[in-house]
This record gives sequence, structure tokens and C-alpha cells, in this order.
Amino acid sequence: MTGAPTKTDLRRRMLAARDLVAPQEAHAAAATVARSGLALVRRLCAPGACVAAYWPIRSELSTRPLIEALHAAGFRMALPTMHSATRILSFRAFAPGDELAKGPLGLSEPLAASPSATPDLIFVPLAVFDAAGARIGYGGGHYDATLQALRAQGSCVAVGLAYDRQETNSIPAEGHDEKLDFVLTENRLVKVRG
Repeated sequence: MTGAPTKTDLRRRMLAARDLVAPQEAHAAAATVARSGLALVRRLCAPGACVAAYWPIRSELSTRPLIEALHAAGFRMALPTMHSATRILSFRAFAPGDELAKGPLGLSEPLAASPSATPDLIFVPLAVFDAAGARIGYGGGHYDATLQALRAQGSCVAVGLAYDRQETNSIPAEGHDEKLDFVLTENRLVKVRG
């Protein structure tokens, strides 16, 4: 009899499942999440609030339609930037069409000259989630550290974006793990906190 799967096992399994999403399904999911995400932000945030999203890599659920919809609706957009000295992400203003640069880990980030931003709501990438709002990312702890820092300064809503197939029954929790407030998939919105 084997024990519960580790975070590493869950991450590996769910990323493999996410990689199997067909391009047509991925495109439809991104369009659905753009509509649902815009409705959620309108419900939770004041007009003109700052919303952060990730720039998609690999087989992540694409945020590009969501970023365009939020920008068109008048929300200020931001993307994360990574620093080698700290796990805490900072955010810089971004608008569709802005030039991006490669950051320290090869991720696309706003240019260094872009104004800094403090998000009221963050769309968070993930590898695995559960109905209790736990998430597994890529193992660096960047979003956990960032959410902890932002929440210590005030309120910041965290919305995980994923495909339904990335859900698991339970994720082993560690002391530094920050819970999501919501998870938005191609089929549903899971309300976790508040």
C-alpha cells in the first residue's frame, strides 16, 4: 500500500494531463475564461482597479484573451517580474501590444521602464488545485511568497486559472502555502474564501 502522492508526484501527473489539452480546446477555454474572468473582476473590483495576470508559458491556460478583455473594460493591467534576490514577485504595468522582455528565468515580463503596480486581484498560474483552495505551482514558491506579502499589506484576491483536469482531491499543505480565493476553470468558478 502506498501513501498519499507527494506534491512532486501531483505536479508531474497534472502537468502531463494539461499537456494533452488539444489546441482547439485550449482556445475555447481561454475565450470562456476571458468572459468569466471579466465578470468576476467586475463583481469584485472597483472600476479601474489594478489586475495582474501571468503571461502564459507551455500549456498553461492562456491569459491573453482575458488580459485584452480586462484592458478593454478599463482595468489597469500588470504582469509579474521575477528577481534573483527574492522569491517575492513585483508587478509592472502592461497593456496589450506593449513590448515584453525575457526575465531571469526566461519568462516574458514588462520592460524595466514600465511603471510599478500593486494589484488588487491576481490571476495565478498553477499545476494542481483542490476545492479547498490549495495549489501547487512549479516549485519555486514565488506566488506563495508574493501573496503572503501582498495580504500582509491589505487585501489581494487570488484567482487560480486551470483546466478542470488539473483538480485533485487534496493537496498536502505546508506552512508557507497561501490559499486561493477562487479557482476559475473552463467550466466553473470555485469559490474558496470570503
